[in-house]
Amino acid sequence: MLKNSLFSVLLIIILLSGCSKGRLNTDPATDHLSGPLKKAELYYLKGKSLLDEGNKDAASYYFDRSLNLLLESSSSGSVNKRIVEEYIKKISSLELNHLKYINDISTEKEKALIDEVINTRLFKPSQKDILKIRELAVKSEPTFSIPVEINDKVVAFIKAFQSVRHKSIQNALDRSGIYLDRFKTIFRDTGVPEDLAYLPIIESGFRTNAYSRARAMGIWQFIRSTARLYGLRVDWILDERKDPEKSAKAAAKYLKHLHEKFGDWYLALASYNGGPGKVSRAIRRVGSRDFYRLARTRYLRRETRNYVPAFVASLLIAKSPEKYGFKINDPETLYRESRIVEIISPVSLKSVSLLLGLPYSKMKELNPEIVRDFTPFNKKTYLIRIPSSSDETSLEELKRLPPKSRYFSGWYRVKKGDSLYSIARKFRTSVIKIKKVNKLRSNLIRPGKRLLIPR
Repeated sequence: MLKNSLFSVLLIIILLSGCSKGRLNTDPATDHLSGPLKKAELYYLKGKSLLDEGNKDAASYYFDRSLNLLLESSSSGSVNKRIVEEYIKKISSLELNHLKYINDISTEKEKALIDEVINTRLFKPSQKDILKIRELAVKSEPTFSIPVEINDKVVAFIKAFQSVRHKSIQNALDRSGIYLDRFKTIFRDTGVPEDLAYLPIIESGFRTNAYSRARAMGIWQFIRSTARLYGLRVDWILDERKDPEKSAKAAAKYLKHLHEKFGDWYLALASYNGGPGKVSRAIRRVGSRDFYRLARTRYLRRETRNYVPAFVASLLIAKSPEKYGFKINDPETLYRESRIVEIISPVSLKSVSLLLGLPYSKMKELNPEIVRDFTPFNKKTYLIRIPSSSDETSLEELKRLPPKSRYFSGWYRVKKGDSLYSIARKFRTSVIKIKKVNKLRSNLIRPGKRLLIPR
């Protein structure tokens, strides 16, 4: 009898603990949640559970789903923005601490110019060089919307940009003409000095697919967590860090926030590079809010110490390129002469490019934020960029393109003994298609990995 009683008690404990572990939401404080917030919480907790099991790829997928749902609900007003920010901070912390190894979703990448800039070997300029640059700046009579201090560090970067980095800076200046006017408008509308629209010269060289060692992506070099905090979608379908205008709007908001926090544009720029936390700690330890005084200490990283003078040097050159040995060439006009139209989603980019008679590579160039070869599945419509020269007949046909709702069979989790060949046979597709959709570089797959299976 005693044995039976003990057995019954143990059985109840095991069942209770099993139920507790099996629930996605174990916090009683969230039981009252409903709608999109409840669903986002379930995705978040599912991601945490998978992370605890060591399945980082799947965890990252569920975190993405949680954030996308919250961001969409926030924009429609059904979820409070403060709650969204709290989730973003929680997930960003998990990404920074546990998901660092996850490869970035974008495969088309070029080295970000910022990595070159911070590794530039500088030589201390003479007093004569400094005076010469100051006189040149006065004679050029450029107008600035931020303070411009010309010191030995700024002059050292100008000399470096005129010599060892001349080609990189020249290319950046050429590409700036594609986006600069629009960026200036965005910054003015946000209440940010338009001079900061020149920041991509040293950040990315105005390349949409620029990728740095710090895992920052796009013209404005956002890391995933900061991008999400300022409303950019980053997941397996879209990487809006690569969208020139959306990322410019996010950058303007971020810089404005940093200026409100520090009250100084040089400190805001240093924070954009090194993070507001590190700049705040440097200010506390040194007891000064003067950037150049902070830059003479070890409390700021070398990259951040060089960032502000490098930007000032690039700004001086961009305002008067001929005076410094540069000539801005007229850039390609594909992006400038384009417009945005609304289409039914999801659709294949190849279908759009064929309909418009536009090379597929040009379609991707106009819409670099689309990571895969199709528009999002969780949206009924999508705003896509096309050439302004597209005729009205093609536009009408474009709006009637049927959505590719049956483009995929769904997700498949790799089991022990599986190969791409066996999975392809099982779902009546091909190895090449599976590799292309999942951005696989080899045929090697490990148990537990999630694959999207194309039809």
